[in-house]
Amino acid sequence: MKPERAAESLEDGGCVEAVVDLAHLDQYTLGDRDLQAELLQLFRDQLKSQAEELVLCTDAVAWKSAVHTLKGAARSIGAGQIAEVAEEMEQVAFSDDAERAAILSRLMAARAAFEARIDEYL
Repeated sequence: MKPERAAESLEDGGCVEAVVDLAHLDQYTLGDRDLQAELLQLFRDQLKSQAEELVLCTDAVAWKSAVHTLKGAARSIGAGQIAEVAEEMEQVAFSDDAERAAILSRLMAARAAFEARIDEYL
């Protein structure tokens, strides 16, 4: 399978981060498919755990820490959409329940897209 590009062009000239930048992952793992599968599964597990933690989060410090950790892990694996959402989550005022709910919804959508994509890949 040919690794996909890091971003896809939009009609308006902008771009959206790829669900998973397989070219990045391929370079990072030197093309080792077993290692790629292991890393993708580890990230999937971490993503599930951190998403659940963020939904149940009750303080701003824990929120910021979990979001920052998620952003770094997503970037390292090439999960661009999740990293992009996590970066936006860092800017959300924890006290704004509506904004937190909206961004958590976006995270869950990005998580579903990631899981669907890696299911195809693996």
